Amino acid sequence: MNTLTRTSALPGLPWIFWGCALAYTLTESLRPYIGSDLLKAIPALSLALYGLRTLQGQERTLLVAALLFAALGDMILDRGHDTHLLPGLMAFAVTQLCLSVTFWRLPKGPYSNLIWGLPLGTAVFLYLVLPFLADTPQGDLRWAVGLYSGLLTAMVMGCCWSAQHWRPIAGAFLFLFSDSLIAVDTFIWPSAAGLPLIFLSYFAALWWLLGPAARR
Repeated sequence: MNTLTRTSALPGLPWIFWGCALAYTLTESLRPYIGSDLLKAIPALSLALYGLRTLQGQERTLLVAALLFAALGDMILDRGHDTHLLPGLMAFAVTQLCLSVTFWRLPKGPYSNLIWGLPLGTAVFLYLVLPFLADTPQGDLRWAVGLYSGLLTAMVMGCCWSAQHWRPIAGAFLFLFSDSLIAVDTFIWPSAAGLPLIFLSYFAALWWLLGPAARR
C-alpha cells in the first residue's frame, strides 16, 4: 500500500492534527459551542487533504472518502451522542465500508492471524450491550449498532489481514475501543472520564491508522 509517509507533503500536519484534537478534548465539557463541530472535524479533514496530496488511484478515492465521512460524523456527534448517535453512525458506517474495501484488497500481511478472534469478541460485546439499546431517547438502536459493529469489525479484520506494521493495527483497535466506549458511556455507565477517553482514543486511532506514522 502506498502509505502516508511524507510529512513534507503537508507541513505542520502533526501540529494541526494534534493541536485541534487536544483543544477539542480539553473543551469537551463546553460543547456544543460556536465552531466546536469544525474543530472536531479538522483532524480528519487534515488527513483527507494529506491523502489527496500523497496517494493515487482508487486507494486515494477510498481513503479520502473515508476521512471525509469521518469528519461529517464528527460534526454530527459534536451535538451529543445521546441525541445524534444514529446519524453519526450512518456517516461512520460509510467510513468503515471504505476502509474495509481498501484493506481487504491488499495482500496478506504478517499479522493476519489476529483476525480470528474478532467476530467472537464482537458477538459477546453485542450480547452484553444490545439490551440497553432497545429503548433510548433516539428509539431502538439495536439494529443500527449491530450493523455498524459488523462494519467496524470487518474494518479491523481487514487491517489485521493486510497491515505490514503494528501501528495501523493499533489504530484499528483504538477505533474499536473508542466506538465501543461510546455505547457504554452513553447508555450504560456514564463517567467523567468517558468522553475525554473516547475522543483521545479516536484521534489516536485516526493518526495511527491513516496518518503519516502508519506503515503498511
